[in-house]
Amino acid sequence: MKNKKWLISAVAGIVVALGIGTAFVSSQNSSEVKGNGELEELHPLQMKKFMKEDGTGFVMYSFRESTRPVYMNEVKKALKENDVDAKEIYSRDPQYDRDKNSNYYGVPQDSDTLAAYKDGELKQQIKLDDYESSQLEAELSHFIETSKELYFEE
Repeated sequence: MKNKKWLISAVAGIVVALGIGTAFVSSQNSSEVKGNGELEELHPLQMKKFMKEDGTGFVMYSFRESTRPVYMNEVKKALKENDVDAKEIYSRDPQYDRDKNSNYYGVPQDSDTLAAYKDGELKQQIKLDDYESSQLEAELSHFIETSKELYFEE
């Protein structure tokens, strides 16, 4: 009878260990960046705090007022298509100190770009001005997909 209890305990222990191991491996292979296509507008100091504390994900840096709505719309479509969220910083925000550049706020990317960051480090960016509106959504989607594979999935 003691052998039977020991065998049941051993099997239960193995099952628990396998379950924990599987959960750990699954979480290691999943993307760090997820979402439902939201583009969250952050005030400059909020962005600085995000970059300092987390700094992982996609960031849009909007510069020109005239193109911002179009770029935001295209970025949102691409984010939604790829099931990720992003943050946005806008140089015309009333709290943006124009005596400082974007580096001060933790985003050393070019203006009017979408960039991928990992732990506060700029990995790559796509210049939104480089594409015609007809091809921008596809290019953004490809950029996000590639960035996810390169930097956010292990």
